[in-house]
Amino acid sequence: MAPDFELVTLNGETVKLSDYRGKKVILNFWATWCPPCRAEMPHMQNFYEQNKDNGIEIVAVNLTKMDKGRMEIDKFVKEYGLTFDIPLDEEGDIGMQYQAFTIPTSYIIDTNGKIASKVVGPMDEPTMESLTNEIE
Repeated sequence: MAPDFELVTLNGETVKLSDYRGKKVILNFWATWCPPCRAEMPHMQNFYEQNKDNGIEIVAVNLTKMDKGRMEIDKFVKEYGLTFDIPLDEEGDIGMQYQAFTIPTSYIIDTNGKIASKVVGPMDEPTMESLTNEIE
């Protein structure tokens, strides 16, 4: 099982990973200063827009402890037009728990909350599609 966590999003909502049970989840770890993360985010947003009504969620955990602050994160999210949940890992505990030592790192989680795969490095839409199609 994917370790559950509870974090506050950039919008001020408290979310738990277990809230998404029953959906396929791309759990992504990123930071604003990371060039591969910056390259990946438009692909994530496009994939999310195409699949959010098909039982797929993107939860993009910002490694806030390593980042440049909330204002910079907010600016980044607006600049990229991101509409999926952005939980803030302000203490760095969740990134450590998921061993997100290289970013971006993503976990593909099935509808039962089990980790199906881990991807280190940026993904594009075809990769996300392939990985989410492989799971229940």
